[in-house]
Parts: sequence; C-alpha cells; structure tokens
Amino acid sequence: MLKLSEEQCAGVDKMEGDDFVRDTAQRLKRKFPGINEPDDTFHVRLRKALDYANTLPLKEKNVKRDFLFLEAFWPGFYLKPEVDKWLRTPNSYSVDQRVEDYMHVMINRERRGL
Repeated sequence: MLKLSEEQCAGVDKMEGDDFVRDTAQRLKRKFPGINEPDDTFHVRLRKALDYANTLPLKEKNVKRDFLFLEAFWPGFYLKPEVDKWLRTPNSYSVDQRVEDYMHVMINRERRGL
C-alpha cells in the first residue's frame, strides 16, 4: 500500500479541488454564456467558495457543484453572517438540503425580479 505524507495528501486534495473548480467553471460558462468573468478571477472566487463548502459536512458532490453555482451568480453569498449561521447551525435538515433550499429560493427570487 502506498503511504502519503500529510503534505502529499494536501497536494492531492488541492489538485482535486482545482480540477473540480475548473470543470465546474467550464460547465457554468457553457450553460450560461452570459458569465464572462475572466477565468483567473472566476476560478479564484469559485475556489474560495469550495474551500468554505469543504468546511461544511456536505455529503454530495453535486451539492458542492450547486454551491459553486450559487457563488457564480451571487458572489460571496455564504459570507453573509445570517447565511453562514444558517448553514452551520445544526437542525433537522442536512446541510446538503439547506444548500439546495437556498439555491431554489435564490433562483425563484431572481425569476420574480426580487
């Protein structure tokens, strides 16, 4: 069995995260051509959001992707104290479900022009 040092594990995690951000950014830009932010800033912003998401007990990869979707359209949404508290405070809903609920609320608000 191959044993990796902590630094090597951290390096692998960073590469996986960077690949995930790059793939998600490409998908978002393909699906929403109106996203015209340069990759060098867009990727950094998405990476910071992913780093935050990784501090939450998210279980599903698609929910992490949805988290980055939220960041793409509502930059820094997770930095608002009320959102941060809501995501971090345990309740009867999983964090995955709360992220999904937040995404649906924001999309519906956008559709209604709020």
